[in-house]
Amino acid sequence: MRFTFLLSAMSVVIALQGNTTTFKIATTAPDGTALMVELREAAKVVDERTEGNVKFKFYTGGVMGDDFTVKRKIRARQLHGGIVQTSVYVNDIPNLNLYSLPMLFRNHEEVTEVRSQLDSLLMNELEESGVVPIGFTAVGFAYAMGTKQLGTIQQIRRSKVWTPKDDPIAKQNLKVFGITPIPLPVGDVLTGLQTGLIDTIASPPVAAIALQWHTQVKYMLDIPLQYVYTIYSIDQRMFNRLSESHQEVVLSEMSSALTRAEKQLIEEHDEAFEVMLEEGVELVTPDTDALAEWRKLSQDAIIEWLENDQVDRESYELIEEALEQFRNEHSQ
Repeated sequence: MRFTFLLSAMSVVIALQGNTTTFKIATTAPDGTALMVELREAAKVVDERTEGNVKFKFYTGGVMGDDFTVKRKIRARQLHGGIVQTSVYVNDIPNLNLYSLPMLFRNHEEVTEVRSQLDSLLMNELEESGVVPIGFTAVGFAYAMGTKQLGTIQQIRRSKVWTPKDDPIAKQNLKVFGITPIPLPVGDVLTGLQTGLIDTIASPPVAAIALQWHTQVKYMLDIPLQYVYTIYSIDQRMFNRLSESHQEVVLSEMSSALTRAEKQLIEEHDEAFEVMLEEGVELVTPDTDALAEWRKLSQDAIIEWLENDQVDRESYELIEEALEQFRNEHSQ
C-alpha cells in the first residue's frame, strides 16, 4: 500500500513538472535596467499566479546575439520570445516603420498621444504575422553624437557614421540624407569609436551611457532625429500551449510591467541627456538654416517611404492628424 502511494505521489510530481512551460526570452538590454527589473518582477508574479506552471528565463545583454539573431533563434524554437528593435520586423510588418520616421516627433508627449491611437493597429498586425505582442517600450530619441563637430548635414556627410548592421531603416534614412554609413554590430561600436573606425553615431542618451559610448563622444546635436522603441513579443506556437487562464495572466502581468518600465525609461532618458552634458559633452544647437535643411531632408525621407509603399499612407495620415491636433491644442 505504501509503495503504491509513493508511486502515485511521484506520478503527480512528474505530471506537474511536465505541465511547466518555460519561456526563454532574449534581449540586448543590460540586466539591472528598469525594463529588466520590472520584467523579472512580473515573471515572479506569473510564476505565483500559475502555481509554478509558467516560468520565464531572460537572457540579457546580447548573450544570445543581436536582435536579428534573436529573431532567427525564435523561428528555430531555440528561443520563445524577445525584446527587440522594430527593424527586426519591418520586412514582415512595414508599418512598424511609422514611429521611427525621421524627425516625426518633437517630444515624448507627442509620442504618447500618437501611440494611444495607433498602438492597437500595430499590435494587430504583429498578431497576424504569427507572434503574440506583449507591447512596445520606448528607448528614447536618438541624437547624433560624435568626436567631431556635427552642426550641419555637410559636416556629418564628411564623418565616418555608424549604422547598425543589417538595419534597413537606418540605412535607407541615411541614404536620403546623403550619408554613406559604416555598418557595425552594436557590440563593436565602442571599439570603433576608440580606434577611429567611426566617429559619429546616433543613439538615445540612455543607451549611449549604458554602453559607455558617451565616454568617447564630445558633441551632441540638439535634434531628436528618430524615436527608438522596442517590441516585446512571444512566439505564438509556444504561447498557444498555455491554458486560456494562464495566457491572460501572462498578458496582464507582462504588459503592466512594460507600462511601469516605460515611465521610468522616459525619466531616465531625460536624466541621461543631462548627465552627458554634465560630463562635458557639448550640446550643438543648429542655426535656423541648418535646422530647416534637416527638416527638409527628413520630409524627403518620409516621402520616399510612402512612395515605395514601405509604410501605409492611410496610417501615416492618422499620425499627421493626431500630431496636428495635439500641437494646435498645446501651442497656446
